Amino acid sequence: MLNKTLAGFFAFFLGIFGVHYFYIGKWWKGVLQMGAFWLFVFLEGAGNGQPRDLFGILIAITVLSAVITGITWWAMPEEKWRKKYDPESLAGERGFGAMGLPAPSKNTKALKAEGIRYYRSADYDLAIEAFLEAADADIADPGTHFNLACSYAQLGQYPESMRHLELSVTFGLPKPERIEKHPALAAMRKHTAFKNFRENNYRRLNLLEGGPKAAEAPTVIPKEETLEDFATPPPTVSDAPPREAFSADTPPPQPDLLEQITRLRELHDAGVLTQLEYQKQKERLLG
Repeated sequence: MLNKTLAGFFAFFLGIFGVHYFYIGKWWKGVLQMGAFWLFVFLEGAGNGQPRDLFGILIAITVLSAVITGITWWAMPEEKWRKKYDPESLAGERGFGAMGLPAPSKNTKALKAEGIRYYRSADYDLAIEAFLEAADADIADPGTHFNLACSYAQLGQYPESMRHLELSVTFGLPKPERIEKHPALAAMRKHTAFKNFRENNYRRLNLLEGGPKAAEAPTVIPKEETLEDFATPPPTVSDAPPREAFSADTPPPQPDLLEQITRLRELHDAGVLTQLEYQKQKERLLG
């Protein structure tokens, strides 16, 4: 791990020779800095008149730029400096989280808080954007996927909502009975597609054959429901008629082969399926 204070010292006192660049691993910049300095010194000593004065000015600029670099590095926040010049050290400190996936970055909570603010103000599109960024930073967070499911359900995008519900349950959603109680999911729970989804242990595809089916829980919609990271949805939104994603009179469209293989790949990448299970299910779909 590089030391920011030491790097600033090298830049301030030895920067004219490019020592600070050698220290942070940018040796080619160090070579250019040192070569330019000695070239200007040679030309300044060999010249006379105005050219000599010009090379003297160039030497002064070289020295001044190195001093400014040193002061800038000293004043820069530690995390910002390391992110720019020593990112490997941050990657090492980050470690691993659930299911062997990278641990969440420090801005995950801020992104989730931003999404919650948008959700409370019924700006579901902006809430989804914030939650998706949080999911990119920590894909194994079940709360983020549950928040995404609620946001998509409020927009009537039920297939996407069920996809994130599946990921939420896969990554260990605390109190999964909230799926059957949260008001944001009330309209989606009325559809046949969700009933099949529930009977399949909250999975869109029956990837693991012979698994026990979850008992169908009663659809109870409480007047108030407080979930982790969520306040009660705005009453004006809950009173509005829900948007229909697919007709209740017609059966939901079945996922095609490409989508099934894509879902298999997602679960394999997430660590839910082993390589052997992935190959077996893929061969079953293709066969």
